[in-house]
Amino acid sequence: MKGQRLLSFFLAALFIVSGFSVSVHAEGIGACTHMAQGRDQAKTCTAAANVNLPIVRDEVHWGTVERVKGQLSLPERASWVGSAAESGIQSLVVLSYGNMIYAFGKPAQADIDAGAAWDCTMPVRDGDPETTEDDEYFDAYIRYVDFVSKSLAGKVKAYEIWNEPDLRYFNTKDATAAEYTEMLKAAYRTIKRNDPDVTVLGGAIAFHTEFIDEMMQAGAGSYMDGLSVHYYLGKSAPEKRARNRLDEYRNVLVKYGCDKMPVWVTETGWANSNVDERTQAQYIIRNAVFYDEFLLGYGLEGQYFTYELQDSSITSDVLGGEEYENSLGLYKNDFTPKVSAGAVKAFNAITAEKKLTALKQTRYGLFYQKSAYVATYAQSGQTVYVIWAESPFNVTIDLPDAKNAIYDMQGNLIEENGSGGIKRVDASQSPIYIVCDADAVNTEQTLLQKVAAFFMHLFRVLANGFVGW
Repeated sequence: MKGQRLLSFFLAALFIVSGFSVSVHAEGIGACTHMAQGRDQAKTCTAAANVNLPIVRDEVHWGTVERVKGQLSLPERASWVGSAAESGIQSLVVLSYGNMIYAFGKPAQADIDAGAAWDCTMPVRDGDPETTEDDEYFDAYIRYVDFVSKSLAGKVKAYEIWNEPDLRYFNTKDATAAEYTEMLKAAYRTIKRNDPDVTVLGGAIAFHTEFIDEMMQAGAGSYMDGLSVHYYLGKSAPEKRARNRLDEYRNVLVKYGCDKMPVWVTETGWANSNVDERTQAQYIIRNAVFYDEFLLGYGLEGQYFTYELQDSSITSDVLGGEEYENSLGLYKNDFTPKVSAGAVKAFNAITAEKKLTALKQTRYGLFYQKSAYVATYAQSGQTVYVIWAESPFNVTIDLPDAKNAIYDMQGNLIEENGSGGIKRVDASQSPIYIVCDADAVNTEQTLLQKVAAFFMHLFRVLANGFVGW
């Protein structure tokens, strides 16, 4: 009996399979670009198009729109929206930051000493009718939102209200989530008046789930079309923490009855000061698949952005821990492509117009401490399998009986085959793609097949002398 229970335990742990009847996809990996901060628009949009970005995230700074009180105009730096559109790329516009022509927008030295940025005073009302500087500033911000959303009506896909208000750096006066929500409500109403079909995102949080909770308590759920979140995992692989972070954010929405609210990841990435270029590329692609699985599992919509397109000011040949913010790009600062540029280009091209329909996780190793993954992306008449493993592993996959081709992480052709059937694939940390000119086949294993797979797995462990396990 004890032996039967042990066998049952191993069989239960053998395969974890996620399969759902709906299909959702983030329509490819987007990127943050910072053209509003002065980066070359033509080169940036060319680089974005070269890696098949469907969308870019950038700013239209309040301080550049209103340089004189009451006089608003779109600056040259805001023309990036049109430049992106000319390259066939959609836009997410961040409506930020502060404006120091207003007294309320000027931070005190004490605020800066406490870790705040000089131009990130968030508009809030103090509730005191005797003070007017806060009201003037708040009203001016909404006037800026009104002007920008009128000027760009029909030209952008989404707006994001502020950036990381849960961090003191972007929230000079340490405004509360409830105060942020009052700004969000006013901005939402204004934008929807001007551009009813555009998506308005609230939150843009760095990592504080309690900030989301306080927003929702204050009624934010009725004044945003989606929640935007940012998360960075340091040196960690996405398998370790990405889904947990996403589930934590969604759990707060569920608590307030917003279980179908879209969740956008508008910043995530890995810096070359922490990982090498190949690892960065691997993590970005794998993280995108996990995000698609998150959307699939809950039937949500969303979009995924890597931070960022181009390194800020250094090359990835000269790195140290202090250069984290400057080494997150798909390109070096001179637009030399990194490994991740080719990887994103391949992922966006190969999975274009396809939906994730399943992500199969196969555990292996002596105590099943590692996993291999097969993600299935499909559209009518074509199926793409994205395959990787945490360490070298031989994955068995049942392909449709049709022509197929295998590509590496950079989109280079490895081999072509005239027909499908059972195929063994060498999986590694670098995702590979199998593209089949047919609909996917049912790969659900019977109990007998799982038992056979378990003993085959055990045989391999013993035959290899536990090496690599």
